[in-house]
Amino acid sequence: MKKRVLIAVAMILSSLFVIAQANYSGAYGYSFPPIGDAPANEKGASGMLVLLKMEGNKYRFWLDVTIGWPSYNIGETDGTVTFVNDTASFDNSFEDAAAPCILKFKIKGDIIYINSQSTSFNCGFGNAVNADGEYTKLKTQPLLDNNWLKKEYSQSPTITIAADKATVYEDENCIQAKKQYFVKGDKLPSIAETEKTVYIEYIPSPGKFVYGWIKKTMIKETSSD
Repeated sequence: MKKRVLIAVAMILSSLFVIAQANYSGAYGYSFPPIGDAPANEKGASGMLVLLKMEGNKYRFWLDVTIGWPSYNIGETDGTVTFVNDTASFDNSFEDAAAPCILKFKIKGDIIYINSQSTSFNCGFGNAVNADGEYTKLKTQPLLDNNWLKKEYSQSPTITIAADKATVYEDENCIQAKKQYFVKGDKLPSIAETEKTVYIEYIPSPGKFVYGWIKKTMIKETSSD
């Protein structure tokens, strides 16, 4: 009897380990033909969701949606989510948003369902645009490398590492160092900043994602390059 119990416990722990180690990184999306009597070559509603694993069950995401012809209104947002089993929530109220954007994520196989709990206005989307839908993992995946990331942050200023070695930190106060660093001459997008630090992201190769804070004393002044 004890052996059976131990085997059952081992099987449960094994299945939990598999769930915890699942990697949902990749691009997911949907597309539909335009509604109504649309001219040739016009496109309908579409959406693209990209997930990149940070650590554990925490992911960075980028979301782009459009309602297509005839207005082509769009919606764009990004952030981080942590999956608990197969669900996750995004809530930007921590950013002191007057009207927070709340999105619910649920994974089932190769499909991620998004259910928005906020209006288009709350999420900064165009009129009548929302994130709701079934995002299926794309059969042909885009190359999620640093060139792709640069396009996502094309409007962000660029910083250049001035020190021989610039350590990456987990927190904006640069207290907890990571085992990652950049070297003199490396160029990175400045995504956010405080008085003394900047937040950067970098994809050295597909499947790798470097992110964190760097002291401003380690960099040259930002530019728009």
